[in-house]
Amino acid sequence: MKNKWFHQSPVWLIILLPLAAVIAGITTVIIAHDNKVDLVAEDYYKTGKAINADLSKLQTALDANITLNVSLENDQGEVSFASGGDNHQGALKFNLYHPTLAKQDIALMLSADSNGVYRFDLPQPIQGKWSVRVEPFDGSWRVQEDIEFPAQKALLDGKQ
Repeated sequence: MKNKWFHQSPVWLIILLPLAAVIAGITTVIIAHDNKVDLVAEDYYKTGKAINADLSKLQTALDANITLNVSLENDQGEVSFASGGDNHQGALKFNLYHPTLAKQDIALMLSADSNGVYRFDLPQPIQGKWSVRVEPFDGSWRVQEDIEFPAQKALLDGKQ
């Protein structure tokens, strides 16, 4: 009695190699789709106009000599005025932008304590290069800096 086809190992080798390639291809497509890079803006013209508006906010911060100290340890941080911003006790918008993954961006609204220090907690500790942007609630000025984390302290100003 002859062996049936499914008892032959060369048959399974012929079937499993292409099947493994198909599974690996599908897995690669799923991984690429879930982790796509957000580098190019769809409406680049509007983005360019927004950049020009941003530059005027940075210049306003430079003219007012506004600089901020940002310190971060693990997932807890604080922001305080190093110069300028005399008696500013209003809320601050604190944004952390990941360079390639928009899903990881963090936006916080900070309130000052009685000493004028703005404290915050992050959902998780961060590492790598991030763009840090701070502006008042009314958006009248902006300071920003690219910071390599983990960094204990950083100085933010309107310079680029």
